Parts: sequence; structure tokens; C-alpha cells
Amino acid sequence: MSTKRGWPDASVAQQPAAETDARAYGTYQEAHSALLALRGSCDEEAILLAGRRALLTARSPELPSAVQQVGVRLAAHVCAYPETDTGQMVGGLVQAVGAAVPSIRCEIYQALMGLHELKDALAAAHLAAGTRQQLDSAVQGDLNHAQHRLRCAALAILPVVRPCAGPGSGTFDTLCRYSGDPHPKARQTALGAILRQHMVGAALPVEMYDECVMATKDDAEQVRLVAAELVWAISSAYPDHPVVIEKARASETIRLLDDAFVKTCDMVNDSSAVVRQRASTILRRFKGVDSKFLAQTFSKQVMSHLRRVVPRGGTRGYTGRNRGLRGGHSRAAQVIPQGDSSVEGDEIRLLDSGAAGAFVHGLEDEYQEVRDAAIASIAELSFASSAFAAKAVDFLVDMFNDSSDRVRLSAIRALVAIGQRAPIQLTEEQLAIALSAMKDSSRSVREGIYEFLAESVLASGAWLEKLVAALLANLDRYAGDQIAVYRVLRALGRSHAAVINAPFVRTLLGISEHYLNREARIDDTAYAGKVVLIMNSRISTRHAAAAALPDYVYSHLPYLCDKYPGCLPPDIAAAVPVRLEFVRQMIRRPAVDAEIAQLSLADGRKRVAAAFAALQGLLAEAHARSAASADGLGALLARRLRECAQLRDGPQGALVACAQAAAASYAALVVDVLRAQRAAAGPAARQELPGLATHIMHGAYALEARTLGLDRRCALALAYTRVFAHAAWLCAHALAPRDGRLVDKIQAELHHRATHVMRTLRQRDLAAPELDALASALSPPAVDGAAGHGAADLEAALAAFVAAFRPLPFAPGGRCQQARARLPRGDPERRAIEFNHLFPLRVSLSAELEWVPRRRDVLVVVRLPTRRLVPLQPPPAALRPGRPLHWALEWADIPVTLPLGAGEPTAVELSVALRHPADVPWADAFVLGGAPLPDAYTVADYYRSAGSPECRHVRVEVSDQPHVVSVNPIEFRPQASVHTRA
Repeated sequence: MSTKRGWPDASVAQQPAAETDARAYGTYQEAHSALLALRGSCDEEAILLAGRRALLTARSPELPSAVQQVGVRLAAHVCAYPETDTGQMVGGLVQAVGAAVPSIRCEIYQALMGLHELKDALAAAHLAAGTRQQLDSAVQGDLNHAQHRLRCAALAILPVVRPCAGPGSGTFDTLCRYSGDPHPKARQTALGAILRQHMVGAALPVEMYDECVMATKDDAEQVRLVAAELVWAISSAYPDHPVVIEKARASETIRLLDDAFVKTCDMVNDSSAVVRQRASTILRRFKGVDSKFLAQTFSKQVMSHLRRVVPRGGTRGYTGRNRGLRGGHSRAAQVIPQGDSSVEGDEIRLLDSGAAGAFVHGLEDEYQEVRDAAIASIAELSFASSAFAAKAVDFLVDMFNDSSDRVRLSAIRALVAIGQRAPIQLTEEQLAIALSAMKDSSRSVREGIYEFLAESVLASGAWLEKLVAALLANLDRYAGDQIAVYRVLRALGRSHAAVINAPFVRTLLGISEHYLNREARIDDTAYAGKVVLIMNSRISTRHAAAAALPDYVYSHLPYLCDKYPGCLPPDIAAAVPVRLEFVRQMIRRPAVDAEIAQLSLADGRKRVAAAFAALQGLLAEAHARSAASADGLGALLARRLRECAQLRDGPQGALVACAQAAAASYAALVVDVLRAQRAAAGPAARQELPGLATHIMHGAYALEARTLGLDRRCALALAYTRVFAHAAWLCAHALAPRDGRLVDKIQAELHHRATHVMRTLRQRDLAAPELDALASALSPPAVDGAAGHGAADLEAALAAFVAAFRPLPFAPGGRCQQARARLPRGDPERRAIEFNHLFPLRVSLSAELEWVPRRRDVLVVVRLPTRRLVPLQPPPAALRPGRPLHWALEWADIPVTLPLGAGEPTAVELSVALRHPADVPWADAFVLGGAPLPDAYTVADYYRSAGSPECRHVRVEVSDQPHVVSVNPIEFRPQASVHTRA
């Protein structure tokens, strides 16, 4: 096998340390320091030397175990670099296994497993002859070692050394044999190795099912978790395999899938909350199970896992393990009668009672994670069986009273999903629970209840009036729910058309049959909601109720159609009586004459196109101009920008495309560039240069991060603009009095950025002579030891580049989209949240995100009353995907730590931002943060700042306006007692 440059072959690796150019690490501190120093290093010689020393350290049994352990970790870390020969490193680690102590052998096995997952290091093509056989013999010997940690490490690597060829292979037999190991960690590792083989495509033997079922009763929690997954894996591979169930009087044959479902249901009442959650989660996968077993999951019977059948001869001789219940009682001593049958009788059927009440116990669990998993499984299984879905409704409605907002939301979403397939018929008790939950303070819960009621049908039409009154009362309580309430009323009108007759209409609107009624106010929200309910019924129902409706109701319809679009049916004009023909014409009237609308649209498009074409012409002139002809161009660009802003904010703003808006933003950057050039030329205006450079840098990053679909030429123009901002910021700082190492690092940072842009420009045949001159002035000396550029030369090169800079053309395509976050406006009538600064404040935020490619880049920025910004990354569950590249942000538990203030009411602002990778993290942190340039340079400070997430990414706001939350500080101070007054 060929070796890479600088890497010793096998003969050299076998020589003692004294005969090579490397030596083993002698102390733990030395080895650990080498491991820390190697992270982030790009020195090839240092990497190769560290690899040789790490192997020698791992193969030196006379060293302490801690030193050898760090040596193994360092050897595994070195293999991640492309300069390292992985085969030689693996061979050296395998040779070190023989003389190592058990703890080091475990570390070597774990390192080999990591290398195999990372680089397929244990493949036959990467190993020298005899290495795999040597590793195989070592693993086989360690399988019977007295220490369980070494057995676990050997079991984990065994399928890699001996791949499983099929159900009859010896590897499967070995792993199955060790699933009964005395130590739980070894049992877990053996079962986990079997599960990993299933996940990579190996066929599991069906004979393993009995061992996996026995493992679900294991004393160790981690073993039961893996066993539950294996039970599902085998049942999904052999769903129709017959399983014989022995009973007291006869035997019964069922499918393996049904038996696995029963066994998983039996684990829902496990003593461990983690196992109960995993079992509840696995239940959702059994979509092909028999319907009779699904029906038993909602039975009120006691599950078989709660009891044990006591033999007639008593408990003497019983050798089973006592696993215990959550209440601390022993299953061996508990006998629970059920109905008329006796638990001790022969007629008890453990199979039928194994699935009984599984979801009942899951929904009543004390941990919200278990309840949430049970609800998700119920929702998935409801799609496979309509009878199961009908039974699930009653139990899910009961979850509206749960103490956890998360569980309530899960139950609501499950019911909405069920109702979208078939309407849900509500009973009186279920309606009362839903109306009580509709008063929840959480907006997400209320909106979920509205969606649930919209998908429901009342079992009795007499309850419709009660439901409408509750909805209108909620409308008075939460004014922001108006459109959501109207949508519920629209759905109720469509689904309860038989109830909406003339008497119901008179009662609902308060219309008397004996005297003239007073006209209702057209801006009354409750009245508008009642009209929405009535007008969304069937056409025949509307005609029948026309005699009971006064004329002013129909005269209000044109206003309501315009005020609340989508809440009234499209054919509402047909419901207007013939005598009110003018109302029909008002409803059917076109917004504008078609010809006039076309002419106005064409004229608006011409105005927008002409304005932005003139703007692009000025940008082209800025690219082609010389430094002497800069006067007047900035004023012309500013005037065109004001014209484009008026078009964007005016009635024709919808005609402005995202590409045109991006070009206007780039033109604003060019205006700032021209101002910065004038500031750099005049000493009197030089103090404005740092602020302009910071504004240009942030604007270039913001335009690139917010605009989705920019072509590479536009991204290159923004990168070139950031080079100018970097150089302009350095022009504002004197470099001569600072440390020479700092000047060299600044020069290297700017040279890295400039050469990257220059290389891209040459690939696209674009010329930028001022950038070529800057890159050549910043380039390091070609001869080692030669003197580099001084601070004065660097300042002169920067000034020349800033003066001669010309912005590149910027013409984005028509497929651009702008990332945006729509946040709800703060309710001024909402009561301020009271808080104590000793405890974190919990606030909620709902937002709609548009054209965001990655959810991991989304940040919620909290502006504290002290004006300090705190970026927080929302959990993945808080971002739900909608349309492509559109997300719904629902974060109901944002932790905000407020400082001790003056005791006056204040406000907290929430906004949404995106993370964008920085070109040069260390330098951009100074330019964007406005921090002063340090006088000296230290390596530790550089790596600490360049490696922090705040420096590696630039934060760009995407919300138009922040969401303001009013807070009222309350301080709780203990009262002085008679003992403390003295």
C-alpha cells in the first residue's frame, strides 16, 4: 500500500520511538495540549507529526492509561485530515489493541467505529493484509471479557468486522446470544447492533421475535427502549407471519403484526416515562393492524401489564423478576378483578386485554411527553380506520382540559386533521368542553379551537344558538380573532343550513314581528358575524328566511363584502330580493371599468420600468466613471432613489418587482460608496468614514441575505462592495502606531478577501484594475525572511483603492424573491405582563415567514429595555413548513431575562432575523460592530473571536416592524420583622 508524503510505512511505524523523528507524549497535559492545538490547524507537517506521536503514545503500555487514551483520541482526530493515510493509522491502532489495558481497548474500538462511519476506514480496500483478521481475533477474545464496557465495545464493532450476510449468519447468532448478558449495557449494545443492521438493510430473522419480546420486560430501561424498536422492525418485515397464542383451553393463531401491536400496547404502562413515550410513538406505525385490536385501545378495561395471574398453588416457586409499578406496588402481589371474570380463573384472555386501554393510559399519563406522543399516534391511526377515528374524538376532546398548552394544541390539531377527512359530530358535553377551551389566553389554542369547530357538526341543531353566542362573546373578549370567528360562522352556516330558518333568524338578530325594528349599526362586529352565519346557508334557506329579514340587512351586504372578503359566499347577490335590485348591482359592480383598468395598469408598468431603467443607467455610469468625474453622480442617484421609493410606497407599489427593489437597494449602497470616497479624500470629513463603512458592509450583507435567487454576478458585486467597506474602514484608522503583528494580520485578512473576489472576477472575464493593484500591494513577500509591507505602504494602498473604486454592475434576474417575516401588531388594549427580574419572562410570538430557504438560519431577536439585543434560535418544532420556502413560526415559550429597572412600565420588542455567513469573521466583527481596532494582536483573542457564532454569522433583520410586548416590573421584597429591625 502506498504511503502519503511524510507518512512512515509499516516498517518505520514498528520501530521504537528513539529510532524515529518522533516520540510519544509523556504526560496527559502534553497530549491534551497537542489535541487542542491541532483543531483548526492547516499545517501539514504538524498534522503528520501529531499522527506519528499519537500512534506511538497509543502503543506504549508503560505510559499511564489517561495519556494513552488521549493519544487514541488524537490519532482518530488526525484521520479527519486528507493528509493522513487512514489505512496506516487504522493498522497502528489495531496493533495497539493487543498490549493495551481494557480501558484503552474500549477507546480504540470506539475510535475505529468513528473512523469507519466517517471514512469507511474498516473496508477491505483500505486495510493492509492481516489487519482485519487481527482485529477479528481481538474482538472475539474481548466478547467474553469480565468487564462489561469492553464487551459492549466489542459487540458494537462486531457487525463491522463481520458483516451480517443474512438471518442465518453467525453474527446475528452471537448478538442474539449476548442479548441475555448479565449486564444491561451489554444487552442494550447487542440489541442496538441488531437494530443498526436492520437500518442498513440487513434482513432480521423472524426467530428473533421471541427474544425481543422477552427484552421488552427487561429490568433496564435502555434495553426495553431498543427492544420496542426491534419488535416493530421484525413485525414490519414479517407482518403476516403466524403466531400461536397459548390460552387456558385452546390456542389461537394471529398475525405477527397484530401480536407486536399488543406487545407494544402493553409497554404503554411501563414504569419508565421514557419507555412509555417511545411505545406511544411506535404505535402510530401500526397502520395495518386489525381493527379489533385498534378498538381495544380505547377500552376502559385494565391492561394485562397491570396484573399477574397467580398460580393456584400460590406464589411459592415463582422465579420471575419483580419489575414494580409507578406507584411502587409489586405486580407479583397485585390481583385486580375485572367484571364478572376472575383473574385467577382459566377463562382470562391475556391477548384480548393486552391492547385494552393503551391509549386511555397514554392520554392520562402524568408526563406531557407521553400524552403528546399518544395524541400523535391516535391522529396517525385515525387516517387508517374511520371507526377508530370516531372513538378517538371523545378522548381527544377531553384533552382540551389538559394543563399543558402543548398537549392541548396537539389534541386540537389531531381533531382538525380528523375532521378534514370526515365531519366530526359533537355531543353536548364535547361542545361544552370546546366552548370552555375557546376562552384560553393562548392565541394558538383559540385559533385551533376555531378550526376544530369549523370542521364539526352539532348533533342537535338547538345548540347552534348557544355556540354562536359563545363565539360572539369571545369576539368581544379578543378583538384580534375577528376574521377567525367569522370563518367559523361561515363554516357553521354551510353545515347547519337546516337549522337556519325564519324563527332562528328573528331570534338571532332580535327582530320583532309586531313593530318596526331599529336599523343595526353597520360597524357592529357581532351583527356582522350573525349576517355571515345567515348568508352562508343554502340558497333555498336564504330565500325562505328573506321574509324575516328587514331590508337594511341586504343594504349592508355590499359593505360587508368589501370589508370582510371571503367571509360571504360568491353568489350572495342571488339571495337579495328582486325589489332591492340596486343592492344586487352594487354587489355585482366591477371595481373599475376593464378598459380603464388595463390602461392604468399599462401606464403604471411603463412608469415603473422607466424609473428603474434610469436607475440602472446611473449605476452603469458609476461603473464606467473615473475618480475625477464623481461630482454630481451621487445627487442624481439620490434623486432617482426618491422617485423609486415614491413608486414603491404609492398605489403602484404592487408593480415593483423584487429584482427592481434589489437594484434600488444596491443603488443606495452606491450612494454611500460615493459619500465614503468624498470623506476619504477630505481630512475634515474623515470622521464620517467608519460609520459609512459599517453601513455599507451591513447593507451588502443584508441585500444578499434577504434576496433569494440572486445570480452569481450580483453576489460578486456585493462581495466587491464589502471589500471596499473593509478598506474604507481601515483607512479611518491609523495603522502605523499599532503592533506589527496586528498590521500583518489585518493585511492577511484583507488580502484573503481581495484575492477571492479577484479570482472570481477573472473567471467571469471582468476587469477591476484597482483590485489587482490592492491585491499585489497586500501580497506577502515571495522570499522567506524578506521584509513585508510597512504600515505606511498599507495605508497608501488602501487610500488608492478607495479613491479608484468603481462599483460592479448589478442587474438581478426576474425570479428574485425577498425574505420577509410578518409579525402581529401589538394590541394597545392588552394588559401589560407583570414580571419579576429574578425570574425569566416567558413571551410568545407568532409570525409568517416568506422565502426563507433554511429553518436553521432563523433567529428571534429580543430587544431589551436597555436596548441590548439578544438573539435566540427557535426550536425546530416552532417552525412548521407551509408552502415551499414559507414557514409558520409559533414559539409560545420564549425565555427573556429582564434586568432590574426603575420600576416603571416598559416594553420588549421581538423581531425575526436571518443568519448569513460572514466572509472574513474576525475583520467583519470589527467593521460591523463598530468596535475600535486593538493596539496589539494575540492569537488567543483572534481564535476566540473568529470562532464565536456571533462573528461567524451576520444577523440580518427580515421583519418590517417589531412585535412590542408591554411589561410591568414588580419587585417582591421581604418585609422586615422584629428580629431584623435592630
